[in-house]
Amino acid sequence: MILEACTRIRRPAVLATVVRVAGSAYRRPGARMLIDADGRTEGMVSGGCLETDLADRAGDVLRAGASETVVYDMRSPDDIVWGLGLGCDGEVRVLLEALDPSAVPAWCAFAVETRERRGYAAIATVFEAPRAERLGRRCWANDRGAHGPIDVGTDLDRAMMRSVETALADRRSRNENWELADGTYSGLVEVVGPRIRLCVFGAGADALPLVEQAAALDWHVDVFDHREPFADAGRFPRAGVVRCVDYAGLDAASLKVDGRTAGLLMTHHFLHDRSLLERLIELPWAYLGVLGPRRRLERLMEALTEDGLRPSTAARERLHGPVGLDIGSETPQEIALSAVAEIQAVINERDGGRLRKVTRPLHDWPR
Repeated sequence: MILEACTRIRRPAVLATVVRVAGSAYRRPGARMLIDADGRTEGMVSGGCLETDLADRAGDVLRAGASETVVYDMRSPDDIVWGLGLGCDGEVRVLLEALDPSAVPAWCAFAVETRERRGYAAIATVFEAPRAERLGRRCWANDRGAHGPIDVGTDLDRAMMRSVETALADRRSRNENWELADGTYSGLVEVVGPRIRLCVFGAGADALPLVEQAAALDWHVDVFDHREPFADAGRFPRAGVVRCVDYAGLDAASLKVDGRTAGLLMTHHFLHDRSLLERLIELPWAYLGVLGPRRRLERLMEALTEDGLRPSTAARERLHGPVGLDIGSETPQEIALSAVAEIQAVINERDGGRLRKVTRPLHDWPR
């Protein structure tokens, strides 16, 4: 995540943030790129179309020490004049801000700390203002009531904080316009939440590509197995936690499952999956999947019923099996791709169908 990278810079750099999009664009508001003094970049704010131009502009921002909002209008055929000619039929506004390595931005550290404890923060950023000194001004708060500096004597700060509180309540980012006595201020109110977390139960060979796929998406991955040789951190270098556990005695509360946590049972052992389901099924997963055919999951549910366990309707709706999207998966790598894609779709409240058949905007506000 680029916000974390901003807290580790050792040289002057520029942070580029997509703050508003109209029409079609590759990335949505909140996408970020870090540009150092030599023009090296980390992250992307487009499909590679805008990065070179932004890197060129970054030098001017560093020299001036002042923020700047750049507008890329790809809706007009005239955009070929300034050298891009993208034809994407959209307008993208990008805020460029100079970063000082001697002082980590307070809002950035606040967002990272909140995210690391799996909480939610909202940050309001001004990217258009009638007064130049207010460009880049921010207010922020998190779900524990902590907030950044706010001058209650200014109409702008009060308006920004109201927007922050609204965004936190519904956990949706948005653009806002604040009409004040001295003019109109435009801002991005961004909600930053925890990374997706994936708990994998079963550390067989087919778990290896699954963990790699999830880690490549910057998910936090925890792996559990009852066999010590399999629960070896050396086999899963990109996992956050690798633990040897007794499935029958698993302390479900210790997993700290939340609405951004997915679980996948892939022990390939009926009794192990039965023990796990008994302990896990009522936890508030975003997604809980059981690898294997439909009839096997039906038998597992029948076994739970025979034991006197009647899962709630909500628990049944969170349960998935067979796991994955229908992409013709056969190999462990293909199955991993299918499973990770379904989890991503469920957490983002999407169907996982073909984009060519989608008529609504392809990119929603990030959650």
